[in-house]
Amino acid sequence: MCGIAGIWSDRGEDNLEFEVAAMNRALVHRGPDGQGIWHSITGNVCLGHTRLSIIDLSDHGKQPMTLLDRYAMTYNGEVYNYIELRAELAKKGYIFKTETDTEVLLTAYHEYGPACLEKLDGMFAFVIYDELNNELFGARDRFGEKPLFYHTGKDRLVFASEMKALWRAGVEAIRTEKMLYNYLALDLVENPFDQSETFFSGIKKIKPAHYFFYRNNTLTEYPYWKIDIEQSLHLDQHELTLQWRNLMCQSVKRRLRADVQIGVSLSGGIDSSSIVALIQKLGSNTRTYSARFQDFSNDEGSYIELVCKSFGTQHTNVFVNETNLLRDLEKLVYFQEEPFQTGSIYAQYCVYEAARSEGTLVMLDGQGADEYLCGYEKDFSWYLKELLFDRVASKRFVQAIKQNHDLDISFSSRDVLSRLMPGLVRSVAALKRSLVPYPEPGIGRDFNRTYGRAASPFAIFSGLKEALRYQLSQQGLEKLLRFADRNSMAHSVEVRLPYLCHEMVAFAMSLHVRYLLSGGWSKAILRNAMQGWLPDEIVWRRRKIGFEVPQEQWMKHPAAGELYHTSKEALIARGYVTPQYLDSWKVINAAMFLGDI
Repeated sequence: MCGIAGIWSDRGEDNLEFEVAAMNRALVHRGPDGQGIWHSITGNVCLGHTRLSIIDLSDHGKQPMTLLDRYAMTYNGEVYNYIELRAELAKKGYIFKTETDTEVLLTAYHEYGPACLEKLDGMFAFVIYDELNNELFGARDRFGEKPLFYHTGKDRLVFASEMKALWRAGVEAIRTEKMLYNYLALDLVENPFDQSETFFSGIKKIKPAHYFFYRNNTLTEYPYWKIDIEQSLHLDQHELTLQWRNLMCQSVKRRLRADVQIGVSLSGGIDSSSIVALIQKLGSNTRTYSARFQDFSNDEGSYIELVCKSFGTQHTNVFVNETNLLRDLEKLVYFQEEPFQTGSIYAQYCVYEAARSEGTLVMLDGQGADEYLCGYEKDFSWYLKELLFDRVASKRFVQAIKQNHDLDISFSSRDVLSRLMPGLVRSVAALKRSLVPYPEPGIGRDFNRTYGRAASPFAIFSGLKEALRYQLSQQGLEKLLRFADRNSMAHSVEVRLPYLCHEMVAFAMSLHVRYLLSGGWSKAILRNAMQGWLPDEIVWRRRKIGFEVPQEQWMKHPAAGELYHTSKEALIARGYVTPQYLDSWKVINAAMFLGDI
């Protein structure tokens, strides 16, 4: 895991190395084990890199890495199947000088071109300069685990893993009001209509599952992967469980490849607990780390203790409180760069900090499972739409959800219309919003008039798989990946996500929709597969807590109240909110983002 940076300039500049060195210094938390700079013979391209040594800790893993006196690459991430890909390339006659996945990736690009991306199981953001063709090629992984930001203008391209590095190269940090409106009024930290957009004008990000070429002062993006939801395979339960277990074991096994100490972020839910169980099945022991909260009803300590006892993990509880939050809040905002919605981000930050302090440099985490295995309550309503014309099945499903999860779900008139005529519902909603902007509570009148007429950023779906694909690839998952990347990298820790193996996602999405919530259970595929491998108390938990923190308690701290008051005054003065705006966390976060406090 690393930080990457670079500049392409056709201005005839002679100080690119100086600028890239400054960019590297801004990214040193992402890679404290070494820094590197490479420049082209012509001098107009300069690449930078900060290294966190995970695989092949020798100097052979230094970057930027070159190949055949033609390519130079700066790369952030891990290609987990690099051993298999290396063997495939060796059969074609390639000889490798290192044990790194970096060399495998660069060689794969030479052999296959952009098609190499289809072969990768991994998380990555990288840029390759091809001196022969005088062009840059770069890509981001399928789900957007690793970031890549860029700025273009005046015959110049500047790119980096984080925006703070772009600012070191002279790119202006101009905050965009439209994104702030969506954050304060709609609770969004991304633009689902345009995934390249950030909270800063002129700074964009390469979209997940896309690659780009930069030629003739033009950057052009191309998609290379899309989730297929058109298949509806039928399998018996035994075959389904067997295939899922095999895929998950393979994913976890590959993500255990490292030359440093590995741990697991354990919440006590089925996602992270399953990772712990599979690591033991694969014959390894592991360290586990959990965020805990004193005097909080939703602390998951009992489930965490059950898993640790069942698998004999070496465990660390990380107790998080408001005093430490207030101490670290400025650093947290600095590392995140863009606003975030809740204090749960801080709990994650503390877990990675504790891992690093104990020498654990790689952490496996359960993120990503909820988004396609139906881990959210809203998934139940989307599936109910699928059963609109089957009264018997819909009644049975409603009863099962009540029994298994103690939740009441039902059809609404909007559900019926969106199932029958989704296009019409979208059109009517857009027309209504364009004519009369919705009066968002607590939002300044002029602020709402300016930005409230835009098309709604929330999509309407006719069925479950369509909603899941949107959640995975457009709005929902990527923000969680951003939070995890910045929090882990703040402490020079690499986070790996076994559930985001694209083969697992493709398999789940290829099944008939009824398997996803079979028997009226969320995450039915995972629950059935882990039966007998995990304690029943974990497998058949009825209530999902999620990664919840005692935020209301934290905001009652006198210092937090004073910070909220000062922040709110600043936002009112800007006309962004009114005295009626009540979300204290977002008020503080927005004011700190704007530099008002």
